[in-house]
Amino acid sequence: MSRQTHRVSRMRRLAAGIKRRAKVLCVAALGVGVLVVALEPVVLGSASAGRIKQVHSALSQDNPRANLPPDPNYNDCAANGCIEGPPCFTSDFAPAFTSPDCEQAELEAINNARRQEGIGPMHLPSDYNSLGGDEQLLVVIDLERVGRDLPPVAGLVASLDRVAQESTQVSGQPVGTFADPTFPAGFSVGAGTAFAYDCYSTGGGSYGCAYFGNPGASIAAGGVISVLDADYVWMYDDGYGGGNSDCETPQAAGCWGHRDIILAAYPTHTRFMSATCPSSPSVRSPRRATLVMGAGSLQPTGGGPQGNWTAIFASITGRKPAFVYTWQQALAAGAGGRQS
Repeated sequence: MSRQTHRVSRMRRLAAGIKRRAKVLCVAALGVGVLVVALEPVVLGSASAGRIKQVHSALSQDNPRANLPPDPNYNDCAANGCIEGPPCFTSDFAPAFTSPDCEQAELEAINNARRQEGIGPMHLPSDYNSLGGDEQLLVVIDLERVGRDLPPVAGLVASLDRVAQESTQVSGQPVGTFADPTFPAGFSVGAGTAFAYDCYSTGGGSYGCAYFGNPGASIAAGGVISVLDADYVWMYDDGYGGGNSDCETPQAAGCWGHRDIILAAYPTHTRFMSATCPSSPSVRSPRRATLVMGAGSLQPTGGGPQGNWTAIFASITGRKPAFVYTWQQALAAGAGGRQS
């Protein structure tokens, strides 16, 4: 079976579209130090890309003009008609996900793509291969962010990991079926925390919130052999003609949506604004926010499905959660070529 059939990366857009602001109203209690937004059932996953795409564009983090074929072509797709081959697949088409040659080829392909954007090479931490798939996802996503001077995700949170992991194999569906992670109704990252919303005045004491009332975003990839492969799909093969099922035409709103989510400018504060974005609003009662993440992985096996990978992002305020794994740990092990 062709790799293109296996490679599916899904991210549904908000029904509101990317040009409309949220109509979510936040009742402002100006005597209170921080905006409190009632947490309602929200569907993330592909869903919050509208506002993120706006913010991402504002940061001038340009998307590639077209998909970048991996160089080296680590799955040997072009050489044999898109039938999986070496170094990432064995002669009987089993995924060689523990192969050092495969990992090296994937990393070289990523670095060649980064070079075309004028970005330096990706340096994995020394303990990368002893990390779980979830931890590897945090490392690689943060390396993509910090390589473009964006703040890193602080770390993985257990409650978000559980949400992401549930989407790597959809309950009641055939083996290998994955979905975009979604927050269940009434979800809380942890005791003493709240989602961070970037809100602006709509007049009359009401506020509309960026991200269309949603606190974050999520991405998923299926039929990919490793975290590095998923990263290449999301970052450099997310346009028309690639594996992005939300980019079926060159003008589709979903094109490069996964990349936009990885490189998004998530809220750094919850705040009141006295004017609508993107003018220079005054800020009332800001409260610092921390960008956190959950990750899920269904690792490929020789006799089962290829790998499914998911990630869900949110900025939170309040008490700092207990992290499962942090970017600081990755730095200490040499991520980015540095050790602390």
